[in-house]
This record gives sequence, structure tokens and C-alpha cells, in this order.
Amino acid sequence: MSETGLANRPTRPSADPTRERILAAALDLFSERSFEGATTREIAGRAGVTQPLLNYHFRSKDELWRAAVDGVFGELVEALVSREEGLSGVDDLTTARLVVREFVLFSARRPQLHRIITQECKADGPRMDWLVERHVRPLYQATTERFARLRQQGYLPDVPVEHLYYIVTGAGPTMFVLGPECRRLAGLDPTSPDVIEAHADAVCTFLFGR
Repeated sequence: MSETGLANRPTRPSADPTRERILAAALDLFSERSFEGATTREIAGRAGVTQPLLNYHFRSKDELWRAAVDGVFGELVEALVSREEGLSGVDDLTTARLVVREFVLFSARRPQLHRIITQECKADGPRMDWLVERHVRPLYQATTERFARLRQQGYLPDVPVEHLYYIVTGAGPTMFVLGPECRRLAGLDPTSPDVIEAHADAVCTFLFGR
């Protein structure tokens, strides 16, 4: 998921607590209802601020959406890069396994990221273009390059790396994105630390073997 190609990390939001509350509320509502379905009035209400105060921090709904997306992707890149930087000198297979595991753990903490991607795929417009070029493509390129090296070394099945990417980015977050279904269907709580750890282990075992 992560590599030196991700060194240009997205700018993180400021430490202003009001701005942070607005961004947190925006991330939740945009991921739940889509850009079109969420209103700035609802976001202000969930954040516990007035509409004029929201407008002071963000001049438009589009600016707010982009800031919320920048924030959650910034968290993802920070988590992946930090994990990899702590693995200096570790072999490629172990590093890949631990970075994929970090991705799954992040997906449990922040299912909003994958929900927003899904929402924008439905709309398939300029916001999707921006999302892919600014955030998703660097992750995709770093991941598929790593998978290609591991496949050449015999550590991964002889499957096109494009498919391996979607296997990981599908299998990793789905339990958390579909939390209500998971509770009803599998009887598992996808917010439970034990369930999260077990799912991370399962994804890594499925991809890399034991």
C-alpha cells in the first residue's frame, strides 16, 4: 500500500478544534449520504456549529468535501508511511505483509474513506477525477509496483497485479464498510479489536499464505 512514492503526503487539516469538528461531521455525512445528499446545514448541525461559522471556515460545499477527503487520505498515507519507515532493513515479503495489515487496520478505523470512494464511483464525475488523480492513483501505483516485484519473486500467485490490488482493497475494508450487514449475517462486531485483528490476519494469510 505504501512506498517511497508516497512521500508527498496530503496536507493535514489545521489544529483548529472548530474546523476539526466540521471536517469530522462532513466526512461522516458525505460518506453516509454522498456529496449531493449531504447538506452544509446538516453538517453544521452535526458539528454543533452555526451555518455562518461553517461558511467562515469553508467557502463552499465543494471546498469542504475536498478538505474532508484530503484529511482522511492524509491519515491513511501517514499511517502507511509511518509503518513502512519503521521496517527499515526488513525483507520485502514481511514489509508487504505488515503494510497490508496496517491498511486493513486503518480501514477498520476509517471506513468512511472507502464509503466516499464508493459514493463518488456512483456519480462518476469531476470529483471522481480529482479523487483518483490526487489520492488514489499514487497508492495504486505504489501498491501494484510492490506486488509486481513480489510476484516475480514467487511470493504472490500468478495473478495480474491490477486484480491483486482490487482483491486487497475489496477484502480489507468490506467487513467494516458493511458493518450493519456483518453484525446481522456473521454475528460479528466489526468494531471489536479481536474481530479487526482476526480480519487483518485473514487478509494477509489469504494473500501471502502462512
